[in-house]
Amino acid sequence: MNKPNIAVLAGGYSGEYDISIQSATEILDHIDTSRFAPIIVKLESEESWLAVHSDGKLSNIDKSNFTWTDSSGVKRSFDLAFIMVHGTPGEDGLLQTYFENLNIPFTTGSSESVSTTFNKYLTNNTLRQEGLFVAESFLIEKESPLDQDELNHILQLIPPPCFVKPNHGGSSLGISKVLTKDDILPSIDHAFKTGTPSVLIESLLIGKEFSVGVVPGDDSIPKAMPITEIISANEFFDYEAKYEGASQEITPAEISKELADKIHLNALKAYQSLDCRGMVRVDFIVVEGNRPAILEINSVPGFTKMSLLPQQLAHAGVNVRDLLSRIIESSIGN
Repeated sequence: MNKPNIAVLAGGYSGEYDISIQSATEILDHIDTSRFAPIIVKLESEESWLAVHSDGKLSNIDKSNFTWTDSSGVKRSFDLAFIMVHGTPGEDGLLQTYFENLNIPFTTGSSESVSTTFNKYLTNNTLRQEGLFVAESFLIEKESPLDQDELNHILQLIPPPCFVKPNHGGSSLGISKVLTKDDILPSIDHAFKTGTPSVLIESLLIGKEFSVGVVPGDDSIPKAMPITEIISANEFFDYEAKYEGASQEITPAEISKELADKIHLNALKAYQSLDCRGMVRVDFIVVEGNRPAILEINSVPGFTKMSLLPQQLAHAGVNVRDLLSRIIESSIGN
């Protein structure tokens, strides 16, 4: 019996390209090759998708049907797309739409689910309607620049200190902590430089930061992983803190069972409310000592050696190879 062919998608068109390559490489290293035949597919640009052979040779992907030709001249297809592309097009719904149109299963939530979680403003509104605590925020569209009166009105509703961040994006790229009104416009310009079509001005929540992964359990029911407390050496958990060692990460977090239960419950409720699937990471800030607020939903969480989710899986005693097999099998079966 032939083993299912698994495309592990990596790269993408955002500043998270390098992290995605590292994440996908870790996934490739942990897939059970006695059961599956995985191969990296690198997304270099919208025009260039490349299948990476085991010997390092490259073949162009035919995007009309997601096939490629191996070294023997044989045309190959895939049974599943294991999406590890952070940012666009892996976390904004574009890849999911592409595979839905080709009727090829994939490992994340649907295009609708993923595009929602990538849109921070829409996510916040959805979670707020579900009774979950999130920051107050105001949306600025690139094609509708603010005049001074509108900006003053926003700053009355959400006064500094506050955050300005891309509405679409990840890895904390383009985020600024704004301390004075004079910093607002430069911070908005900085956020737009990431390529996002809209920017958020978001209220500042003060507290300790935590993150928790949610993955399918042995029974395929979503399970929350041990919680990580993040103590950033910077003002907030930015790109440097996440990927260049400028943070202390404590897994499992040294918190009360009552607070841990609240964080786990809210993470699972967010996962279900947003119709997530596969591996997801939910970031929190706990204000007033015991009130968890959701900061972000990561539909394709980092899986590098420094990433939080692998740390949590290790502390939970989760066998990564078995977890990936479970995700692959359930995704093919959907």
